[in-house]
Amino acid sequence: MRKVLSVIVAALMLCGVFTACSKPVEEPSASPTQIVTETVAPTATPQPTPEIPTDVSPTTGLPGNTVYKPIIVQIDNAASARPQSGISYADIVYETDIDGYDTRLTALFNDALNGENAPSELVVGPVRSSRYYHQWIQGEWDALYVHMGGPDSTGMDETDIWGASAEHIQQRINGAGKHASNTEYFFALRDGKPASDYAGIDLIKALNVYNYDPVAKQAFTYYPLQDYADQPMVEKIAFTFSKDLGSISYGYDEGNDKMMRFVNHEEFTDATTGDQVGVQNLIVQFVNDKAANDAPQSDRRIVDVEGSGKALFLIHGKLMEGTWERPSYDDKTTYKLASGEEVTLTPGNTWIEMHPTGKDVQVTMADGTEQTFTGE
Repeated sequence: MRKVLSVIVAALMLCGVFTACSKPVEEPSASPTQIVTETVAPTATPQPTPEIPTDVSPTTGLPGNTVYKPIIVQIDNAASARPQSGISYADIVYETDIDGYDTRLTALFNDALNGENAPSELVVGPVRSSRYYHQWIQGEWDALYVHMGGPDSTGMDETDIWGASAEHIQQRINGAGKHASNTEYFFALRDGKPASDYAGIDLIKALNVYNYDPVAKQAFTYYPLQDYADQPMVEKIAFTFSKDLGSISYGYDEGNDKMMRFVNHEEFTDATTGDQVGVQNLIVQFVNDKAANDAPQSDRRIVDVEGSGKALFLIHGKLMEGTWERPSYDDKTTYKLASGEEVTLTPGNTWIEMHPTGKDVQVTMADGTEQTFTGE
């Protein structure tokens, strides 16, 4: 009996073993493979650094002359004085009210006098008198100063040219009045007219007077080059300094990329070249301009070239609004766009119209629309 039971137990155990072996073996579940894609940032295309040349003129930004030895000349702009001689050779010209019915040109010459291409002679004129505010313009450039006298006994510092405005001027060629100096450099520019009325001067010879190294406060920005492509294009700009003077205007000539100057709708020409004067950069600087009342029968003006105000800039025929600021006479004038950035001029000559605040400046846009600007 025990033997039978042993056999049965053994059979049952053997069956259990086979049953266990017959169960499917569970494979361990594998985790799904995760594919990680690395995000590669696009390679930025390096932008070339704008090249800023150093071998250019300090007064025009043009290549060819790096010498700074300028001469500023006061040039008449009365009807009888036109056409002036040599005015198209000026690097920078300021136009200011002189007496309520005429303007005067404060012209800085540098490139035409210096460098390898300087001529043997450069006659300019008619040379006229200085005013107090013209001497503060000269103070930005530290140039040899050429004029034919000026008010010297007005009793007012704001109009007397031998007051505070005279102290910074290192050298003059002055043909009349107090402290006349180097008068031998003047000659009659027109036959039958006295030198005091129509004075000419050869600026190449005038360079001989220099005995110091001039240092300018002012330095315009020309680079990196700007085309102002997104700014509106103008056709014409006209000024109203006075009714007596008539119309001063500039029309944009796209062919040579310049504002061409007109007076009373006639071409403003240079007597030396016979050509119309073209301007690469035109700045309108709105200034306070009032009667001096410094003497009986006086028609002199006081033009504030210190302070701040509105400005317009015409470069490549494009019109931009902005500001000017000269905190004190010891500072230079800073010209800024409405964005607050200092304006970048294009290499070439610059004319600055110091236009009375409150008087209209009329701009005709390229699309025929008109805009009126004042400095108020």
